[in-house]
Amino acid sequence: MASLAMARDAVFQAFRPGRLWFLQLLTNPILFLLFAGWLLIPVANAWQLTGNVALAVVLVAACFSLHAGTINYYRDFYSGTAAGDKHPRWSDAFRRALRHLLAIAACAVVLWLLWFLLDNLDAYRKPLPTFVRSMLPVFLRRHIRLSELDATFGGLLFAARWIVVPGLLLPIVEVAADAGFRGFSRGRGCFWIWKHAVDSLWYWLILAIAAVLGVVAAPKILAWTPDFKTSTLRHEYASLGWRVVAAYLLGLTAWMVVCSLLGCSAAAARSRDDVSRNPRA
Repeated sequence: MASLAMARDAVFQAFRPGRLWFLQLLTNPILFLLFAGWLLIPVANAWQLTGNVALAVVLVAACFSLHAGTINYYRDFYSGTAAGDKHPRWSDAFRRALRHLLAIAACAVVLWLLWFLLDNLDAYRKPLPTFVRSMLPVFLRRHIRLSELDATFGGLLFAARWIVVPGLLLPIVEVAADAGFRGFSRGRGCFWIWKHAVDSLWYWLILAIAAVLGVVAAPKILAWTPDFKTSTLRHEYASLGWRVVAAYLLGLTAWMVVCSLLGCSAAAARSRDDVSRNPRA
């Protein structure tokens, strides 16, 4: 029941911090436009190359600070709610994230390496289902088509890339965003926070739903096209506009719910850890 209450709070309370939502809504498009501008910077000489690298570092730092600060804010929000303070200072959450950029970057590198390894499995996307079906008995091959095995293998890759790997690493990212490399020590409760999250079935269920909404549904909406035989140019512009907005809002909602889930789980884990160490409290 405690896990169910945590999941319910993580979903419904994710929409409460209006200022945080406004910051996310405004900053992400700005970062995207800056990234698009960065792609246009030439690298014909040393000064241009230096500027290119410097802007790349600034963009990465800004992106890490924005999203790690969001996770910190939700952790402060749930911790403050439990202590009677429902209005944490959002600037403190982002300052902590900015101070711990190296620890956050280390987590991002680990995540990228795991994704890189999973990407190499795409080479087996076609031969592996064929091999598996060829090894099945005849009576099973009559009922299992190759397309079904291919879809199953693709679903497993999707789950590994967007649910399992992020689900295992995001609680560690939360610790890094809040306490930096010091958070990895056992005294800071890193293992307890990680275990509290991954032991919850609701944690994985919400992550799976968020992955489907943000990674599958949002691109599907963006890829929709009007009927070009009957639509006008104005109709196509309007369609593109609402599809971009809808896909962006859906992806952002999925991510904010995940941030809320991480903050809620970490606050609950820290609270239980404090009670177990101070039973008189």
